[in-house]
Amino acid sequence: MAPSERMSTQQHIYKPGQSLFNDGDAAHTLFLIKRGTVSIRKGRPNSYVEVSKVFANEVVGELSFFERSPRSAAAVAITEVEAIEIDFTALDKVYEQVPDYFKTIMASVAERLKRADDTIRRLQKQLGSEEEEEAKPEVEEPEDIAAILAATTEPELPKPDGDSGN
Repeated sequence: MAPSERMSTQQHIYKPGQSLFNDGDAAHTLFLIKRGTVSIRKGRPNSYVEVSKVFANEVVGELSFFERSPRSAAAVAITEVEAIEIDFTALDKVYEQVPDYFKTIMASVAERLKRADDTIRRLQKQLGSEEEEEAKPEVEEPEDIAAILAATTEPELPKPDGDSGN
């Protein structure tokens, strides 16, 4: 490995709860997870939604490489995580050597992944809103309760003719 390449990658150990990066951070690197589990989270006021989990031999932060945009979510270690942080400038040098057709394929996959992430976030937001609505107690009117009770009780069967009930 050339000296300039060594400076463009760094190995890190993250303890559970430690952030690799936060939503909105400027992006200059991606992470190859060597060991452990990382939670990808989108924040809400006073809480978060876990979008996905990343495990050993997977990468996180790769969409920012293609988009050159700020982080769209936070990455937080769930377990102890060993990760190699790779600077975009090192990747650019390799990416320049990739044939154009392969760049098109990679960009297409990245765009498809971004759309899938956006869809997941929208669905989670909708589900969160529905769950909040479902959690609200419903107050039924007394007539409704009486109707429900009447519908759930067994009707009285008519007595056979000539039965005096004795």
